[in-house]
Amino acid sequence: MKIASRIAAGTLGLAAATGIALGAAGAAHAGTMPITRPGEPTVAMTITNHTNKPEYLIGSNADGGQWVNAPQQVLYPGASETITAVAPFNNHLDVNAMYRIGVFGPTANYQLTNHKFNVNTGMSGIWGPQSQQYWMNNHIDTGFPQANVGFDQW
Repeated sequence: MKIASRIAAGTLGLAAATGIALGAAGAAHAGTMPITRPGEPTVAMTITNHTNKPEYLIGSNADGGQWVNAPQQVLYPGASETITAVAPFNNHLDVNAMYRIGVFGPTANYQLTNHKFNVNTGMSGIWGPQSQQYWMNNHIDTGFPQANVGFDQW
């Protein structure tokens, strides 16, 4: 029994270490993004779908820059994604991803404006049919030039 217990404990330990390593590898942070010159804007935007419906991508852009990790086509219930963008040779970066909640539901717009004197999520929100059933919370963790924001949508 001791050998079986040791094998089981070793297997569980290995699985836990692998899960932690994979989780850390998937975490993005705007301060770790590839840049062309110091001080250029970067964005890491983490979106979490807390609803019981998938969200379907209906539009996105990285105005003033380019995608490093573009939004997924479908963000399933309980899932998170981190979209990232950089703005080589620019001094601003506006990033947004628009999703439809469910097949016929409202639109959720996740947007971050990353400018030297203005970092905000003011254009983010949910509108359309049954929009009152959902709400969005966001938090800006770091500002210009490496802006990090998290969105939680219920």
